[in-house]
Amino acid sequence: MCVQSVCWDAFRVLINPRTPYILADAQEHVVAVLAGHPVDSSWDEVVKEANRAMEAAAKKCMFQDEHLNHRRGFFPALATGFSYGGGQKMPGNFHNTPSNAATLDELCQNTAVKRIAGFGCTAYSLYAPNVHRSTCASLRKLCKKHPTLRFNFPNSMFPAATFNFGPGAVCVEHVDCMNDACNWCHIAALGSFDPDHGGHFVLFDFKLVIRFPPGSSILIPSSIVCHANMSIRPGESRMSMTQYCAGGLMRWVETGFRTLGDFYSQDPAGYQSYCSRLKSRIMERVSLFSTLDSLRGDAAAPMVF
Repeated sequence: MCVQSVCWDAFRVLINPRTPYILADAQEHVVAVLAGHPVDSSWDEVVKEANRAMEAAAKKCMFQDEHLNHRRGFFPALATGFSYGGGQKMPGNFHNTPSNAATLDELCQNTAVKRIAGFGCTAYSLYAPNVHRSTCASLRKLCKKHPTLRFNFPNSMFPAATFNFGPGAVCVEHVDCMNDACNWCHIAALGSFDPDHGGHFVLFDFKLVIRFPPGSSILIPSSIVCHANMSIRPGESRMSMTQYCAGGLMRWVETGFRTLGDFYSQDPAGYQSYCSRLKSRIMERVSLFSTLDSLRGDAAAPMVF
């Protein structure tokens, strides 16, 4: 297999607007973006503070086996926010122990962590504006129906976040199959490692190995694109935070705020119609992805959340 290496310097990505690190498919749909980070001389300090906050939170949290050994790798990870799937009867907030929940709340209130989360959401709205707009509309309906659902950040529309704690948060090859297929996942690299020698982001379907410096962000449709990280050197540390939206949340809204089983029993004809329109719904969602030609105009439309 021929693999292309992308030597990505997150500083140059956003300083040089003539180099938009966009990944597009054969029809020129924008399907992922290497978003870098804000052009801000204080960003190094933001990253240092986020690192400190993550390290402090890791010391406070209590991890069970399922938090330490999971399909993404062998490192401690905790999720917060809200989701739907995996046997849940309806959408709900993640269940953490009271102590872990308090620590995660404190982490989400950290100014540096909030800035990184907000940057990821802003990048999403700029590079996938129609998808972002559609998802926000569905989430508004969802939260009106279920007002107890809690977002993690006031400046981000992503329903869920996972904190991958160090010192060796290196993901194995995987897809996030529970995430919504047409929504992007925001991945922010943190820690203290030399990105020239490790921590690279691997996109297997694109045959790309991408230099992924600490403090930078990448957005991909993580449920359909296989991805992983390369290992780091001994003595280094890597952490990350991700933001995402479960596919079950979108389906819950589409089916009238009910399970597929309830949909079938309460409205058999409506259920059959819903199932028969699967292909057309997929094409409708795909059409929301901007193309290289339409992106500027799509992003110029008002964003509301």
